Parts: sequence; structure tokens; C-alpha cells
Amino acid sequence: MKIDLKNKLHIFIILTVSIICFMSAMIVLSPYTQQPIKEDVDRDGINNDVDNCINLSNPDQLDVDNDGIGDICDTCTDTDGDGYGNPGFQANTCPDDNCPTASNANQTDVDQDTIGDMCDVCPNDPKNDVDNDGICGGVDNCPLEFNPEQKDSDGDGIGDTCETPPITMFTYSPLDPISDETIQFWDNTTLGGGVLQTWRWTFGDNTSSTEQHPKHSYGTVGSYTVQLNVTDINGKTSMIIKNITVFPNDPPDTPTITGDFIGITGVEYTYLLKTFDPDGNKIYFSVDWGDTTNRVDLGPYSSGYEIAEKHTWRTRGTYILTVKARDTHNAESNDTLCIVRILRNHYILTPSFIQFFKQYHQVLFYQIIYT
Repeated sequence: MKIDLKNKLHIFIILTVSIICFMSAMIVLSPYTQQPIKEDVDRDGINNDVDNCINLSNPDQLDVDNDGIGDICDTCTDTDGDGYGNPGFQANTCPDDNCPTASNANQTDVDQDTIGDMCDVCPNDPKNDVDNDGICGGVDNCPLEFNPEQKDSDGDGIGDTCETPPITMFTYSPLDPISDETIQFWDNTTLGGGVLQTWRWTFGDNTSSTEQHPKHSYGTVGSYTVQLNVTDINGKTSMIIKNITVFPNDPPDTPTITGDFIGITGVEYTYLLKTFDPDGNKIYFSVDWGDTTNRVDLGPYSSGYEIAEKHTWRTRGTYILTVKARDTHNAESNDTLCIVRILRNHYILTPSFIQFFKQYHQVLFYQIIYT
């Protein structure tokens, strides 16, 4: 049929068909054209209907405890579900959980280290194995030093690693030794955490000793370095070094004796004794009067000092007066020997009479007395 646009009937038919087609198309497309407009209030790229935190931008949509509320909006991020929030989440208004990885509603913390006992590898150690040796401080025998083997040689409850070392010290005598003189060494070490077990001495002349209190002598004058190392039962060691000077030594000179060598019984006579020591050492005198009295030891005196010693002979006779000197290192001089003649005490043999004949008529005097 030929359409005539001037024909009202034709126009009506065309409009009616067009309306029917439009309505049919709208019915077909209605599921797509009638959806509501989607919104994103916080502009994080996540529409409100699926955004786990609508009012705060959180494009990562983090939700640690998987409760459907984004961490940035969650007032109690609580992964173990015990009602206490994981520390570090700013939105939390609930108390911090002292053990966020295990449910512990009672929040027990015996050692008060802010770590709940259920999470605390050392629940009785507030320092939580500070030395990182795997042993908690409550039972660690050396809590501040790494000692996983917990060795305790002396069984005192203190690990060897923490034991106090000894303080080594020694003394010796004489303080100014001479060559070939025996020197006594004494260990004066102060104990640390355990008893001493070993001693090691080196004397500086390629000799050594393992005794606690050794003796030693040096054959040559000089300076020597003495070292003492001690070790206790815990394996703790300590050492000390001292320098010892060995001096040369010569004996004192032969003593001189000044006094009366002719006398009478019952009279006290004074004798002056004197000598010098080449090394300046102090001097001892040993005097033997030649009679039944005991030998006399005198001193010490400074080198060159003259001493006075008195003696009385009780019976007539000829006596040998012997004097010897020795220094503080026991080096001895030669003996000085003097013959002393003691006469009976006749009334005419006064000390002045004897002195006169000794000085002027000694030969005649002895001929009269002894012949």
C-alpha cells in the first residue's frame, strides 16, 4: 500500500505503529535503564554499597579481624575475639590486648611485662630472656650473659660465664735479692666466684713453676719479669706481672777490734767493733769471747757504724776473741782474731798499773808475770 502523508488515516496508523515499537523496546531494555545511581561518598574508588568504611577513604579495604568493618573505621580490631583490641590500631576504643594472637579474656600477665602469659615465652621473666640464649631469666643461671649450655662447674647456682674472676696478687722475700739467694714467693690471690685450681709462674729466666708458693733463685744479676696466672674451678683466669731486680753482693770487710788485750779477772772491758759493707747493706756482728759464755749476735747496724760491746772474764787465762760480720744477705766477712790475756787480780795489778806496763814495759811485765 502506498502511504499518503496527507491522509489522516495513514498518519494515524504510522504513529500507532511507532508508539507500539517504542514501548516494546522500553520493555526489553528496562533492566538496564532502571538501575539506581551508584554513590562513593569517601571517594576511595569503592562504592558505598560495598565499601567497608563508607565515610573514610580506604582503597585497600583492610579488615584484619574480618568483621566486615574496615580497620580505619573499626573501633575494636580484635583478631582473637576476646574483646580486647590489637595494639596499634588508631580507631580502637576498646582496651589493648596483651596477647592479640590468642584469646585470653582474663589478660593474665604474671611478670607484668605487658605480654600476656599465653603469648609470653618467659611468663616469669619480665626481661624476657634479655641475653637471647633461650633460657628464661627465672631459671637462667646467668641471665645477662649468653650461656645456652648453662655450665656451672662449682654447682653454686651461678653460671660459669657470670662468675667473678679471681684477683691475682703475690709477694716475695727478700725484696732486694742477690744472685743465688733463695727467693720465697707467696700467692696472695683474692678468690672470685670459685676456689683456685691452677697456678702458673714464669720467672723471666726461662724457668717456671706450677706450685702455689714456689721458691726460686737467680744466678745472674739483673732485672727479671715474674708473671703469675691463676685459674679457678669455673675456668676464670687472672694474671699479674712484677719486675724483680737481683743485685750483686760482696761480704763486709774484715771487722776491726779496739780495746784492751791484757787485763785482770773480774774487770769489765769495752771493745769497739767496726766494719764497712761494699754494697752499703746493714751489718750484723757475731762475737765469741773465747770463754764459756755464749756467742753474742748484734745488729743490724749501718755500714761503718762503730759499736761498743762489754765483757768480763772471770778466770785467768789466754782467750781468743773472735769477731765476724755479715750483711743482710748473709754474706760473711773473714774472722778477726785477737788474743786476750787475763791475769789474776793481785792487789798490785790495778788497771792503771797494767796500762803503764803495757805501754812502757810490756816485755818486762810478761817476763815477771809468766816466768
